[in-house]
Amino acid sequence: MQCMPVGVTIIDSALTLRFWNDAFCRLLDLSDEVMRPGVTLQELFYFNARRGEFGPGNPDDQVEERIRLSRLFRPHHFTRTRPNGTVLDITGRVIQSADGGAFGFVTIYQNVTLEHQHEQHLLAANKELQVAYDDLKLAQIGYAAMEEDRRRYYQMAVRDPLTGLFTRYYMEDAAARLIELHERNQSTLLALLAFDIDHFKGINDTYGHLSGDIVLCQVGALLSQLSRRTDVGVRFGGDEFAVFQPGVNDKECMAFAERFRAAINAIQFDGNLSELKLTISVGVAEHRIGESLTDLLSRADTALYEAKRGGRNCARKAP
Repeated sequence: MQCMPVGVTIIDSALTLRFWNDAFCRLLDLSDEVMRPGVTLQELFYFNARRGEFGPGNPDDQVEERIRLSRLFRPHHFTRTRPNGTVLDITGRVIQSADGGAFGFVTIYQNVTLEHQHEQHLLAANKELQVAYDDLKLAQIGYAAMEEDRRRYYQMAVRDPLTGLFTRYYMEDAAARLIELHERNQSTLLALLAFDIDHFKGINDTYGHLSGDIVLCQVGALLSQLSRRTDVGVRFGGDEFAVFQPGVNDKECMAFAERFRAAINAIQFDGNLSELKLTISVGVAEHRIGESLTDLLSRADTALYEAKRGGRNCARKAP
């Protein structure tokens, strides 16, 4: 977590900060004098209130209200604009014990000021890669160690950390290559399967975001297990996924969609998710010669919404 490009804090049940990473301090301009071992959430709130981070108002009242909400130990998600104009996306998730009690929470801070946030993530990863590469070169570290570091940063950019599937950034390059192959040789074929989890918002609302992450991880793992090595499985974000299948027509892709849908239906969860019956809605489209990636995605997405209108837990093929 120390290497993550987003700010991360872990707070215990006494509202004491047990962990924070450098990115958190950078996002909020917090010095080592403030972020000392044993610092409490109340002390941090007072520091921010007195320097105007929470806007106009009485610092005591601002801190009291935030401490009251924190002691509820509920998942939360909101944005906050700092005095310097930086907009932060803040997500808090409760850490639960085996008996369901709360003994702390994890909070993630993301800078969402830029219009194209996904491009910023890739730029940040590339910048870190260049810095790491230059430092290693100056230190005359061996070639093998340097290549390993490059590989690690590359994986950070192209792999979704939650599901292990490819990111949209990687998909755009990989799909472009697959489409180019199909354009050159029509016999190669290419099909796209797009799906999302039915009523996923309700799962998050009912069971909490940490449980929602468990569901996403299970779906990602099952997709990786059932896909071929040549398939490109992608998580777009949230509960939206896609699979590019080279050498496959829409009928074969529909057959895979039905197998995968049945496998999703058969997932058995443990703990507080034991009663959950998971379903997905699927849209399938076969690439046409001359068709752009955007149009292919649009047709698959249209078929996906046809599946939703058809009652969900089904697959539909684009005309």
